[in-house]
Amino acid sequence: MDVKNQHIDFYKILNEQFPDIQSNNIILFYIGEVNHEIIKALLYTLEQFFGRTDLPRYVQKKTFNVMVECIQNIEKHSLKLYDNSLLRKSSILIANVDGNIHVISSNIINKNQLPFLKQKESQLSGKTKEELRELYKQQLLEGVLSEKGGAGLGFIDMARRTNNNLLFSYYPLGDNLWVFTLNVILKK
Repeated sequence: MDVKNQHIDFYKILNEQFPDIQSNNIILFYIGEVNHEIIKALLYTLEQFFGRTDLPRYVQKKTFNVMVECIQNIEKHSLKLYDNSLLRKSSILIANVDGNIHVISSNIINKNQLPFLKQKESQLSGKTKEELRELYKQQLLEGVLSEKGGAGLGFIDMARRTNNNLLFSYYPLGDNLWVFTLNVILKK
């Protein structure tokens, strides 16, 4: 499949991966380019929703922080595709499912990014709150900035905020490209 000239149906991919999410429990859903103006609009939309909800303030704050981290990951690590303009194709979905908030981000990656993501997933798997705190401290002390400006703290920080409720998934597109989806679950 020539992904560069094909529409990527994030909605279909997310529907297959998360059948429990229905339109009536979606708080925010965006598919498309991620740039500074879009980020501001998404954050504003989420703030407006929080102004009309009875979600506890601590859940609102965690949701906002996780969404910002997910957007930063998309902005820094999405594969750039040429499709009438340079786009970072991605999606952000926030939903309230069975009383838990799901912040789900998806973006296109290439096969060379898979080992890093799977290593992060393995590094976090089964860690306790204390182990995550130690891992965070270690990364602060020993971590180096990547060429994209990341310090390797994002996944660790989200795991700490959510009691390690991060679910990684990978959907093959062909042409050595994948959709990486991160589902961060915030329990109320």
